[in-house]
Amino acid sequence: MKSRCITSKIAAFAITVAAAISPAISGVIVGTGASPSKTQLGAATATAFRVSPNNMGHIILVPYFTAQNGNMTVLHLVNNDRSNGKVIRLRFRGAHNGDSLLSMLVTLAAGDIWTGAVSAGPDGRAQLTTGDNSCTLPSMKAGVPQPFLTSRLNSSLSAPQLANHTREGAIEAIVTADIPFVWQYGNTGKEPSTVLTATRPFNGWPACTASVLESTLQTDTDDEATAASRGLAGPTGKVGATWYIMDVPGATTFSGAATHIEAVTQAGTPARGNYALFPATNQIIAAPERYTSDPLLVSAGLAFRSKRKDGTTDVPTTEAVVQALAHDFPDLSTPYFLPASAINARTTTAELSNLLTAGSIYNQYSTESSIAAQTDWLVALPTKRYHTGQDYAQPVKALATVFSVVPSQGNQLFSSDNTLLVSRGDGQLLMCSPSNYQSFDREAASTTSGVVIVTPSPTPTLCGATPVLTFMRDISALSASVTRTPWPSSFTTGMAWMGLYGAGLPVIGSAFLKLTNPNATPGIAGRYGILYPHMIEKP
Repeated sequence: MKSRCITSKIAAFAITVAAAISPAISGVIVGTGASPSKTQLGAATATAFRVSPNNMGHIILVPYFTAQNGNMTVLHLVNNDRSNGKVIRLRFRGAHNGDSLLSMLVTLAAGDIWTGAVSAGPDGRAQLTTGDNSCTLPSMKAGVPQPFLTSRLNSSLSAPQLANHTREGAIEAIVTADIPFVWQYGNTGKEPSTVLTATRPFNGWPACTASVLESTLQTDTDDEATAASRGLAGPTGKVGATWYIMDVPGATTFSGAATHIEAVTQAGTPARGNYALFPATNQIIAAPERYTSDPLLVSAGLAFRSKRKDGTTDVPTTEAVVQALAHDFPDLSTPYFLPASAINARTTTAELSNLLTAGSIYNQYSTESSIAAQTDWLVALPTKRYHTGQDYAQPVKALATVFSVVPSQGNQLFSSDNTLLVSRGDGQLLMCSPSNYQSFDREAASTTSGVVIVTPSPTPTLCGATPVLTFMRDISALSASVTRTPWPSSFTTGMAWMGLYGAGLPVIGSAFLKLTNPNATPGIAGRYGILYPHMIEKP
């Protein structure tokens, strides 16, 4: 009850702030109309999220990318909608704190695919390269790398440390708007929109006319008729993604599907969400709490430096930790089927987190020396940043963790009770959550006593936004560095269990196994990468 009262007070305060500040920009519109037209975006019919059973949706979560130690990560975005183009917010977040490293808009024509590769650049920073001709904002030319940015990372880090923090993380892709195949524009009222013409391939590639993209995608509006007149509509999803990691020097590949989140109607059918197109610019956003629950971006007093698991709080922030800019939106907490408001941003975080929350995880592992086996468990926390974030500029360690109060039917998923700043060997601090671990051998039982063989481990931690747990202390199958934590085990091969703290945590991920065939002869491939999705139990 107390937590609910606090949430209500936050919502009331946010309404006051929003009323007092005339927003310079607003990118969330609840569309109307039976179908998109030159005056209406189409009715926003979504009422809930679900994890898509069909590997396509409105929001796409890629659990991990890496450019460490010669690795390269390749992402494919696929528009399976044969009628509508898509405008997608693509964002790469760092493994340490979920900080934004690169944020851009990608347009996909109906049936189109966009591909990009993340690798390490000459200065050590990760960089994104594409050979694709799909339109992007900012514009990316085929074959010209775009370095990841370090402006949101801890400024006290050295240049090599900053570069290292760009080389691992996770990816978000959010469909912000459709580009419908509607012929109601131009002087005759029977022509396609300029944005449709600019983004659809003609003679093999789209024109990507800069003036058209600037006027339609980079000029914001909070008016439905204006957005619709530009040839845009509310997003209907149907976007899929795949990814793979290539260990180039190690001649090993891991590949997998993304987690696809679908916005659905009350009846559970795919729906149209809110128009949520923000320019890919550095424009300052007023009252950003209408669009995000990110505790580092919201206005003063709407996040807290201490929060107990029941939602009660202490030490409200006196200013935004990080200035919110247009390219920060939409994010995973931006209201997708509710009107934009502070409480609805937190509610969106709760809805998505609850879908992904696990109470425990099971998977396999192997460190068998005869096949040079290596195992990492990736336990990515895609919504953690919308619950909590680290304030790098706060000198008092006890106050450096900042929290949002997310609506909850029970305990808060992230609180001061289970989110602690832990010192690393390199002097850096990581936000970590404790977990319980058990490891079993492959036979599961002792041949002498008949009891289950279990190795008790010291209470380990899930650290950062994309924790990587290695089953060999100094060897990582993914060459992970930023959030790597060892998993002690007395066995070389078997099954392991991880119990997540309290109400559970929102996780996605897999076990990554790297093996070598010692009998492979010259000219025969002898290195293999295997990916096992986690088996999940709800709390």
